[in-house]
Amino acid sequence: MLRRVLAVGWRQLTHQGGGHNQTRIQQAGLHASRPALAKILCADSIDPVCIQIFKDRGHEVDYKVGLSKEELLTIIPEYHGLVVRSATKVTGDVIAAAEKLVVIGRAGVGVDNIDLRAATKKGVMVMNTPGGNTVSTAQLAFSLLAVSARSLARADMSMKAGKWERSKLMGTELAGKTLAVVGCGRIGQQVAKWGQAFDMKVVGFDPVLPAAAFKELGIQKCDLEKVWPQADFITLHTPLTPDTKNLINRESLQQMKKGVHIINCARGGIVHEMDLLEALEAGHVGGAALDVYEKEPPGESTKKLLAHPNVSCTPHLGASTEEAQVNVAKDIAVQMCDTLESKDFVGVCNVGYMSIAQNHAIRPYADLAQQLGRVATQFAMGTVWKITLASWGQTDISITSPDARALLKAQALVGFLSTQDTHGTLPGIVNAPFLAEELGVETEALTEAPALASAASPYRTLITVVAHVEGGGATSVTGSVFGHEPCLVSLDHYKNFPALNLHEGSVLKFRNKDEPGAISGVLDVLEEHKVNVANLTLGRQETDLALCLMSVDGEVPAPALEKLRALAQLKDVRTARLGGK
Repeated sequence: MLRRVLAVGWRQLTHQGGGHNQTRIQQAGLHASRPALAKILCADSIDPVCIQIFKDRGHEVDYKVGLSKEELLTIIPEYHGLVVRSATKVTGDVIAAAEKLVVIGRAGVGVDNIDLRAATKKGVMVMNTPGGNTVSTAQLAFSLLAVSARSLARADMSMKAGKWERSKLMGTELAGKTLAVVGCGRIGQQVAKWGQAFDMKVVGFDPVLPAAAFKELGIQKCDLEKVWPQADFITLHTPLTPDTKNLINRESLQQMKKGVHIINCARGGIVHEMDLLEALEAGHVGGAALDVYEKEPPGESTKKLLAHPNVSCTPHLGASTEEAQVNVAKDIAVQMCDTLESKDFVGVCNVGYMSIAQNHAIRPYADLAQQLGRVATQFAMGTVWKITLASWGQTDISITSPDARALLKAQALVGFLSTQDTHGTLPGIVNAPFLAEELGVETEALTEAPALASAASPYRTLITVVAHVEGGGATSVTGSVFGHEPCLVSLDHYKNFPALNLHEGSVLKFRNKDEPGAISGVLDVLEEHKVNVANLTLGRQETDLALCLMSVDGEVPAPALEKLRALAQLKDVRTARLGGK
């Protein structure tokens, strides 16, 4: 039997069988429990060290390479983890059929063979191993750069054909030339380093890498429109995304220097192959070196490009070294085991805040954000169209970093979505932002501090969640953590009341006339319907209406709510069902 409590929005690995109701993948708190077996499918060829690590960590592994899509669809429902390389296509229908799937591991860098949107919607983590083949791919890219510069592939073919064509095989030196690195991640940085060692001027484009990092690496940062005209050599190291698809096309090629050399060891599809062939035939592009293609193996339309004398080509060998194969196999096995055992979340690429989610210090605040999301939504007077979150303060961990705010926002959305119809999809921290977007709900993690935050504040930390409703108006709830327990400290304009512990059960909220005996009728109704009051707090402001919040066990039944709303002394009677931690 498989038992694992993963983080909120993660799911417990389980199955049903043998007539016993064994725990299924389900929502749980951010509290890891003891490790348990998972069932892993390795669907692509991979070094045996990967399988051995899974077995050593106590997991069950099946190694089934070359499955057809139909075969994969048939067997995938029984697995909790899936390991692929680039051959297996993990499409939306495969993910939909994967009832128990928790994590997909890509032994390598590119994840364009995985439907990230479908995985995220279902709450499945997708991870890759960006460091395992860095050196291998960078070496191939720089080797192909040198091959293209000196026409070595063409020279080799000429010699093997019994020819001696020295005069036709004039090359160009690298020293003094400008190398443009498009995509300055690990691989791009390594290629840039070697370019500098060959006395090349290195310019680069990367939309994520900060300017300070460019300066430290000795790479001149440029926008793409400034990269194209000055580069003698262009090497591509970006993922394939809607923004990078056909990045090298007729328009960008026309902006490049005559005689430019283009190297692609990243992903097929970044280069528009027919536009590149046209530029080669026109003599505008001096050479191209390709390891990846739009279709692999290349189709008939690509073969004319590969046959061009100024094109050097290899069959997707970027990670094809013994060392890289072992590295990515080790890395993906360790990463997946750590994730399945709630130890770490290295390499998760469809959820940016997973690394901070496993930090024990953030967990009470994650619980708080989720409860606040529930309370704000259920107290809101109308249909919620936007959820905002603000955080302030620091104890053992910052709750104001971008990753922390993103995690807390996701947790608040889990709370919000727990009150909505998600059409059978279980909300969690992986898929909550996606599901909220599908419902048409806007979300934002604010950078400014909550209204209560100040140096004189009695609270060391604060989180505010605001539920904005259609037609105007909003409900704002603020909470803090006391002794690892989530507590409500402010509701809308009511700020001066003792903190209310947001434990399991429900919160009954109403405004009442600020006079003696105003809530005695409430207690009578609750007693009549056998609703136990666990805690009570009162708030006042400069009006004749006070705020009352009651923490009760279980739920307040509908007949009781109807009677409470009929009491003349009460206004705005609402109840919010809390979730267990």
